[in-house]
Amino acid sequence: MFKNNKEYIHDPKLNYSFISLLSNKINVGVIGGGRAGFIKIKHFLNTGCYIEVISKDFCEEVINLSKEFKEKLTLIKGEFNYEFLLNKHLILITIDDKRINDNIKGYCNKNFKIYIESSNFQDGMGVVPVQRKLNNITFAINTNGGNPKGAVMLANKVQELLKDYDDFIKLTTNIRNKAKKLSKYKKEIIDFISCDDFKFFYDNNKETLILRLYFDEEILKELGI
Repeated sequence: MFKNNKEYIHDPKLNYSFISLLSNKINVGVIGGGRAGFIKIKHFLNTGCYIEVISKDFCEEVINLSKEFKEKLTLIKGEFNYEFLLNKHLILITIDDKRINDNIKGYCNKNFKIYIESSNFQDGMGVVPVQRKLNNITFAINTNGGNPKGAVMLANKVQELLKDYDDFIKLTTNIRNKAKKLSKYKKEIIDFISCDDFKFFYDNNKETLILRLYFDEEILKELGI
């Protein structure tokens, strides 16, 4: 029997459990069309999720997003209803009506849906991290105490650091994917390329040379080298 996880939501010792969702398979439902939800709506649109927003009114920023992301964002004008929640994987609560908010959270807990509350992140089940994407690397950062500006600062610094690894990750990902066909040597190859030593040779344009020194021609041919 599953343990009741609701008791941990208000635990002052917060722990985050990260998971990378395949955005094009995720339906997000947003209750409230004001500025409180605008940034989160924009975040999930930029990552490729499909979003429906239900609200009696919509702020100009959200309306503009619906024009820009016509196929990904649907605005539903009207009162909240539970039917709206049925086909959603993730729920964003961005209104200030405590009674409605509590009812939504009760429904989500009963039906095992993930929800985020914008008014107080500890009243929800998760937070939206600061996310950055390079050509071959995607990463996200949270601070443990709730410090969005600090997370943005850190994300910018980490992004600059990771730029030096972006093309390297592309190379090693290609090698890894080909190495999966070589079950006997797969672990050895992946361990060899996933380290700072191999990065050093890559930085000095010697990655092919060092691979040829360590692996047989037959293996290299399978790796496309």
